[in-house]
Amino acid sequence: MKVNFINFSDPKDHKCFLITGGELILKQEVVEIILVKLKSAGFNEKVSISQDELERMQEIASRNMGGSLFQENLILHIKHTSGKFPEKIKLFLEDAEIFNSPNIALIVESSIEKTPASGTWIKNFDANGLIINCSKLKIMEEKIWLKRQLNFLPKDLLPIFGSSIFQNNEANLLGQKNEVSLLKLLFLNQDKMSEAKTDHIIFGSGISAFELEDLLLNRDFKKALKTINFMKEHDRQNSAPIIWIIAKVINSCLESLKSSNKKSALINSGVWSSKINLYLNLIKQATAKEFLSLNEEILKVDLINKGLMKAETWEQIERVILKLQDATSLQN
Repeated sequence: MKVNFINFSDPKDHKCFLITGGELILKQEVVEIILVKLKSAGFNEKVSISQDELERMQEIASRNMGGSLFQENLILHIKHTSGKFPEKIKLFLEDAEIFNSPNIALIVESSIEKTPASGTWIKNFDANGLIINCSKLKIMEEKIWLKRQLNFLPKDLLPIFGSSIFQNNEANLLGQKNEVSLLKLLFLNQDKMSEAKTDHIIFGSGISAFELEDLLLNRDFKKALKTINFMKEHDRQNSAPIIWIIAKVINSCLESLKSSNKKSALINSGVWSSKINLYLNLIKQATAKEFLSLNEEILKVDLINKGLMKAETWEQIERVILKLQDATSLQN
């Protein structure tokens, strides 16, 4: 049975899976779903076999086939990462007993984009397993995927954050995933978040949470502090988006400073191409040590905002902005 990623959600009763395509983020997501399902079915042991270790497949499978009470329920995870689909895997999958053994669950992860129309191995898989294609998503599919990632957000906030993340990271699932992970860290456990109104994310000062990023990147710290002070006085409940934006800037800068290829690190962090030079200019005189300290500071602010540490959230936000100003000063 074949299915595209966007239509996959439940492995159901299958225990043999072929995952194809080049989108690593999607493949990782599929593997995680499958492993949870298999473990709930009693498959608690997993052996991973890389492309350089294919000769081990038959030996490991033979030890666990047969259905004996004394044999472990084993997940055999075979990884093919480049080139043509290996003949060794084809020969291994031509044995129907592999699919019928109650003690073996099979995950074959391959870089091939399309499966062949004929061949004993693919016919065995089509009849006895599930083939999941994880190729590049179409624009609408990508938006559906992102919406699923943001299912922790209240419905009224989803359009605001969803559209911004997509606009900044279109066709970059890793960038989207990174931003969603950060957003989830900040938003989960937020009291009354479901009561937040969409128009409160566009602050009364006329500055949106996302425009704050531009103020920081352009070193307009005076206006950034003025905006934060306005928020402190008029919209104290909506500190989470502010913390998220500041954390995004700090985290992206830190990853860039730690890397030998600063531009590539920014792209992988989900920074929009039009803002790459702004980020590079911001960290021109900065050090990774300074941003590591800033990263620790903004994480503390998040804990304070969630009530897990004692301090005043808005004062700590202002403190981080001033430290960011010092760290990125061209006078360093």
